[in-house]
Amino acid sequence: MVGSIVKTKAWSSVAVAGVCAMTTLIGPSVLQGQASAKKAPPARAAAAGAAAAGAAAKTAASAPVDSAAVVARLLATDERTALSRLTALRSLYLRKADWAELGDRCTPGALRVFPKDTTQAARDSVQAIAEAMEEIVVGRGAGSALPAADARALLRVVVGWEAGIDRPNWDMAGTAKPRQAIATGLTGEVPDPAGPGCLPSPTATDTVTFVIPGFADMDFPRAPRPRVKAYFGPEGQLHARDEFFVDVGSKDPKAELRYILVAPMVIWKGYAMVGVRRPQELGGVQVDGSNRGGAAYLFRQVGKEWRLISVVRSWGG
Repeated sequence: MVGSIVKTKAWSSVAVAGVCAMTTLIGPSVLQGQASAKKAPPARAAAAGAAAAGAAAKTAASAPVDSAAVVARLLATDERTALSRLTALRSLYLRKADWAELGDRCTPGALRVFPKDTTQAARDSVQAIAEAMEEIVVGRGAGSALPAADARALLRVVVGWEAGIDRPNWDMAGTAKPRQAIATGLTGEVPDPAGPGCLPSPTATDTVTFVIPGFADMDFPRAPRPRVKAYFGPEGQLHARDEFFVDVGSKDPKAELRYILVAPMVIWKGYAMVGVRRPQELGGVQVDGSNRGGAAYLFRQVGKEWRLISVVRSWGG
């Protein structure tokens, strides 16, 4: 029967031959060593056990280290340290800040100020805090893929703010009620000098053009005015110039192309840095080798909302 052992003389002969063969392979010296170990006195047995344990420990010590795991642990620790420092810098920055009273006419928004920093050294210190936060976010997040949903929501905030359609809220300490940021550039309402009312922004009827290299499309702000037009991808700037020349520049050589370039954008651990530039071009050449200004914005994510921590720097008009 298959799988059963049948005890026959033939089987016994094979078994004996097999045992002899195994004895030959093992060798008499090994067998004698085993016999000696059985007869060894307790002291020698203990010494032999200690030697065996030492050999085992030496073997364990020489085992290869998982370098990838060590590097991963070091990187995780380094990342936690950077995030803790970023959180501490934000808290310090907010503790130093206060608000300028701009009144409530024409919805001017709120302006974060630092009234206690009256000397140049103190102002430099506050600027250094903002730049240190920027450095951490950019240094840690540069080169990483942008989380799609978060990046699109942030882009929507920046475009709406730059176009004068809506504004972000300021980042606040604790559970303080958020305040709306001031308008960028000339995109906000202005008081009517002839009466108590407000006049719309000079750009309210314009088409605001954006060039956004890092995106293929976006969620456009919902507003009848101003109209937002965007060019996407690495060739977006070239497409904007070509279309402007065909539609406008070819008919009026003195016409200027004005647009807002949104780049770079870096997101790391719920913080973000966004840079914007506002070029002004004539015939495809930047006017005066300069532009209409730009800014670097630092944001923090609160739930699904991006709130403004700081305008780290701004320049131009």
